[in-house]
Amino acid sequence: MATFKDALAPLTGRFVREHQVLHIAGDLPNDVGAIDSARREILKWAQKRSGGRLPDEAMAGRSFELLAAGRNSSAVEVDLPEIHAWALRQEDPDKTVAGRIWTSEAILWRTPDRTPRFAARLIVVSNEPELNIIPAAPGYIRQLAGQLGLTSGGYPIAAFPWYIGDTDAQDAFLDMLEDPKRRLPIVVVSVTDRDKPELTIDVDALAAGLCGLAQVVVILPETSWALTDRFNKRLSVFDRGVRIYFPGLDADEDPYTHPLWLGARLSTLNEGAEVDRQVRLRVAQFSTRSVRMGEDILPFSQLRSVSRKAEQDRLASSGASDSEKLAAADDRIAALAKELSEAKELEQYALDEERKAQIRADEAESRERNVTAQIQSLLQRLADAGAVEDQNVNLPQSWSDFEEWSDQALVGRVSLTGAAKRGCKKALFKDVEQVARCLLWLANVCRNRLLDGGGSLRDEVIEDGIRNSPCGSDEFMFDWQAQRLSAGWHVKTGGNTRAPEHCLRVYYGWDHQTQQIIIADMPAHRKTGAS
Repeated sequence: MATFKDALAPLTGRFVREHQVLHIAGDLPNDVGAIDSARREILKWAQKRSGGRLPDEAMAGRSFELLAAGRNSSAVEVDLPEIHAWALRQEDPDKTVAGRIWTSEAILWRTPDRTPRFAARLIVVSNEPELNIIPAAPGYIRQLAGQLGLTSGGYPIAAFPWYIGDTDAQDAFLDMLEDPKRRLPIVVVSVTDRDKPELTIDVDALAAGLCGLAQVVVILPETSWALTDRFNKRLSVFDRGVRIYFPGLDADEDPYTHPLWLGARLSTLNEGAEVDRQVRLRVAQFSTRSVRMGEDILPFSQLRSVSRKAEQDRLASSGASDSEKLAAADDRIAALAKELSEAKELEQYALDEERKAQIRADEAESRERNVTAQIQSLLQRLADAGAVEDQNVNLPQSWSDFEEWSDQALVGRVSLTGAAKRGCKKALFKDVEQVARCLLWLANVCRNRLLDGGGSLRDEVIEDGIRNSPCGSDEFMFDWQAQRLSAGWHVKTGGNTRAPEHCLRVYYGWDHQTQQIIIADMPAHRKTGAS
């Protein structure tokens, strides 16, 4: 029996919907004439794409509408005590795909107590279920950046790459990477030779296309080493590679949240073009998630409704005729209908993106479980073959080496949470090798007993002065890969000292799904209500 979905299948290709391509938001210079200057630049850009000559009201900053079959232009002005705003909506048919129409929105506004702001939204109206496009910021963003100067999070928005050529620029770049106020991604392209970059990506075109969306930076090997020193090797980029550093970068983060394309994947022009496309898509997708409608962007349809209401109120207070007030009411009703339609489009877009994100999360979780199962199978085969685990392992000599060592030496057996990794970075406990030996005990003796379900772990002596004990009243819950686990055990030094140089605590729990010991916190004593 055919389902309702099957019955609708022949019609799905006819449905036209709005696809959110990218969002941009930032600040204009804090000048009296900034909004007027920005509006003139935007209208110059729009005039080249409109289906006719823009009316005189356009340059005066007033509302207008120019209907021209696929090249419609319209603007709204809102001038109220609490806000002054102007917004343009410009349509532009795609030059190669029939039925696809690009719609750009530009919004300028200022409130009495804030710096003048700007925002942009690029939409594609199409019946295509999935878009095969290469995102690029509208041209007027480059005009505004070049003519007026734009900022985001306090940093200039540029339409050209930033070449890191000296120590001062390098320090400024590294500080910018981890600045919590940074709002835009940074796309870093590494080159091996200043005079012969040998890149297959056009960094000038990439920077222009991402103007307002990301900052493109070109670095030399010395800056790659500085990246490694500031963060770690897994968060660096080198040897003609490309990496996106999203806002919120922290040395403790999972490096996979900042995607990396190795230089080996960029040896031909076709490979360079594909990485260029992927970078643009990732940055554009980030923009639609992070630049929020209603907060960072004032929707054009909402401003149009506010403008119509203001006109209706003006007519009512000025003693206008009934026919004029009726026409204004009809205009406002039409504006509200369009606002509602757009709100439904945005809601549907959000639902679709949530569904896609859930599918990606499920697939990632499935892949992770498969990898974990393969690791566990390999560990079991090694055990069955009589292999002696960790017989030739080299122990870390310093806390700076500890995270990388644990990721390699303890894979599949012991994992550290972000809190535990952060604790290691600022650790004061002196004997790093002793801590490593304790983790090897967890990976072997402790894990095997938890797997087999035999033998007590209570007050087990690991080595002289170190034992394994229940946490008791210090037990706590922690998050690990979408799970809530209990840290009910800890490895601890004896005695009553709490001096961090001599007091060791490794709090851990057991993950039944991956058959790993998960370290929730270490190596210092954790302050709790009980302690």
